[in-house]
Amino acid sequence: MTPLKRTWQRLTGSSRSCRIQSDLQERYGHFQRLLSANNKVLALMTDMEEKLSGDYLFDLQYIRSTVNQLGEETRQLAAALNGLGGGRYADLLTATEEVMAEVQEVLDRRREIFPAPLVIFFEELDAGQADKVGGKNANLGEVRNKLGLPVPAGFAISSYAYKVFLDHNRLTSRITEMLGRWRMDDLDSLGRVSEALKEMIHAAAVPLELEEAITQAYGRLAAAEGSRPFLAIRSSAVGEDLAFTFAGQYATYLNIPPEELVPRYKDIVASLFTARALYYYKNKGFREEEMAMGVAVMPLVCAQASGVLFTRPPEAPQQEAVFVNAVWGLGKYAVAGRVEPDSYLVAYDPPGAVLEQNIPVKPVKLVCRPEGSVTEVEVPPEQAAAPCLTSGHLATLVGWAKRLEEHFQRPQDVEWALDRDGKLWLLQSRLLRLAPPKVAAPRPRVVKDATLLLDRGTVACRGTGAGPVVLVRRDEDLRNFPEGGVLVGRHTSPKYVTVMHQASAIITDAGSPTGHMALLAREFQVPTIINTGNATQVLASGQVVTVDADYGNVYEGLVPELLESVDQFRDDLADTPVFQALKAVVKKIVPLHLVNPADDSFAPAYCQTIHDIVRFAHEYSMREMFRLRDRGLHEQGDAFDLESNLPFKVSMLDLGGGLKSSRRRKVKPDQITSLPFKAFWEGLAAMRWPQAKPAGVESLSSKFVKTEAEIAEGENPYRDQSYVLISANYMNFSIHLGYHFSNMEAYVSDEINDNYLTFHFNGGGSTPERRERRARLIESIIDRLDLQHQRRGDIIEARLAKFTAPEMQRRLVVMGKLTTYTKQLDMVLFSEGIVDWYIKDFVREHIEGKL
Repeated sequence: MTPLKRTWQRLTGSSRSCRIQSDLQERYGHFQRLLSANNKVLALMTDMEEKLSGDYLFDLQYIRSTVNQLGEETRQLAAALNGLGGGRYADLLTATEEVMAEVQEVLDRRREIFPAPLVIFFEELDAGQADKVGGKNANLGEVRNKLGLPVPAGFAISSYAYKVFLDHNRLTSRITEMLGRWRMDDLDSLGRVSEALKEMIHAAAVPLELEEAITQAYGRLAAAEGSRPFLAIRSSAVGEDLAFTFAGQYATYLNIPPEELVPRYKDIVASLFTARALYYYKNKGFREEEMAMGVAVMPLVCAQASGVLFTRPPEAPQQEAVFVNAVWGLGKYAVAGRVEPDSYLVAYDPPGAVLEQNIPVKPVKLVCRPEGSVTEVEVPPEQAAAPCLTSGHLATLVGWAKRLEEHFQRPQDVEWALDRDGKLWLLQSRLLRLAPPKVAAPRPRVVKDATLLLDRGTVACRGTGAGPVVLVRRDEDLRNFPEGGVLVGRHTSPKYVTVMHQASAIITDAGSPTGHMALLAREFQVPTIINTGNATQVLASGQVVTVDADYGNVYEGLVPELLESVDQFRDDLADTPVFQALKAVVKKIVPLHLVNPADDSFAPAYCQTIHDIVRFAHEYSMREMFRLRDRGLHEQGDAFDLESNLPFKVSMLDLGGGLKSSRRRKVKPDQITSLPFKAFWEGLAAMRWPQAKPAGVESLSSKFVKTEAEIAEGENPYRDQSYVLISANYMNFSIHLGYHFSNMEAYVSDEINDNYLTFHFNGGGSTPERRERRARLIESIIDRLDLQHQRRGDIIEARLAKFTAPEMQRRLVVMGKLTTYTKQLDMVLFSEGIVDWYIKDFVREHIEGKL
């Protein structure tokens, strides 16, 4: 008597059945929770990777929230597997906590403000000190000291001074707490938080050591200038004028007398927390500590004219020209829109040649007041209509533009001023943000005059690639994968990661866009189309194809217009701190190291990422459910006998939702509502079955199959019992047909990531040769059904996962037919040739054109 039968008898005939039923009900609950958590984790991983495509806006709150959800679902996943395995996977719980701690550490990693001088003079600065003094100060030091361009003397109040100011007033934790009180979609709370923060800064005291350092720095500056100059005091926040301009976000004070320097310093720090600055900071994804404020202090150039130059014209960045704006007086009006400025388009070659210009009337200007601050005055009519710059001035500015762009290797946005003595001064140089170049009209979905081979499927990773087709049916097909090959497989597999760095594209018949391989394809940026249905049938090994994973098309040969390299505009989002934070977090979540379940390293101790944990849990959950066959059936509810015309006995237990309600001890097939069982039974019942023989009449097969193996088996084939657990979406069917034993387990639902099928076959009677042939027949047929399988002698283990519900059901129907078909072949598999004939017969009759 088999262990399964003994368990069944205990279940249906023992007083212990309630406890046993409850145990298996609990196990199945663990399994359902694992599937749910698995799907949620994969969906979250997919969403995070989509954000890295550059097509979505998000902030740090999104990352923190998603990491929290990932942690919760991954812990549920590990706990469910541990429950399903009776406590044998406690080490996966430990691994989960370790990986989540590493993820959280990456997310919580903060930029340190290291000790530095409170004040640093421009002659001591370069671009590498942006963390110490902010972007504007660092760039001015770079231009002054590396390029020798005329930058006024001055000094920086460092970002460390900002930290000293906050620490002295114990403001850091209060600022962090208050910044957490608003979201980007709640502008009312933004206003309240902004006002509260500014009031807090204004009420704070500047530490004596900082005040003395600022005062002493001004004294040194005045000595070098030979006077006590009025000042321009400008923000230079960490990050400002580097990857992001923060243009207009923070305060600037012009023509400030020296005695107001310290109070204006506080005003500039407070400007970190204006509503518009806070919105900009959050929109760009900066952390609180990345808002550290440095301040630039320099003698004010009381300019006769000022303006801005762009080293590339914004509307035509490919043009070899400089765009210059100019106004009379101080440069604030050149950017504030108060007056229409002069505009010049000036050629690089010949230097200073004016290609275009517009000289409007400029009726007012901003000038310095003798007592400090600035005021607006009228411009005399004869000057108002005159150009602000001469050809000599323009040639000088073009020379600056050329040197700046060559030095920084990026277009620059430059502020300049022309003093009363006619000397030009450079006041700022920062990255110029240019819009992407205008592109031609979008290309058509289908390329005209190209031979279209496939035009359906799901895009898992966008892009275009081309190369020879490499059909991958088994693991060994991945060996010696050629550089630039197009991987074509029946289903997705995380094992493909081993060749993703070589593949120009990936195409599969089936799979899920949130599955393991799709995540890996996006990580490696391999153009990928899945769910094509028949790529392995349409495409031939070695055939050269072009894969357009933007539109989901595959073309014969090379399609030049798809493969021509076009310089893509680099999305600014990739430079944001929030993007970099997400990228760092994803590196601890998505990469997959546990690829091959047969390796010794496929274990919790080797899990380095969330993806590893999910992969391990999914693999071993299937094994645990498959072990039900060995440990017995324990479930809630009563046992039913399946009443049908087929000549074998089936007893079943309903886990929930697998049967229509019945008060009888017997049920008929039409009372079954389980999706996988209905499909499998449809296949079983569709085949011709031999009729039971009257007493005393031997079956035909008994005359052919009389071996020692059969005698050892000792039982009448039709007296063996089969057992099945079912639910609305689940089936675990242990099937005895004569000397054949097989187990079919399946989960079928609308959620593609949950769907799987496992199959175990062990032939009993007949000669070893015929058992081997039968196993080869089964192996060949299930290979046509896309099942991954292993065969050892006459034992077969196979699995299928991540197909849609209709595809799973169609394969279950065929598997049901195959179960009956192989039972009928015991007496006829007398040669290898006849095996091949029966394989072709079954494929032609039941597979070709039906999947």
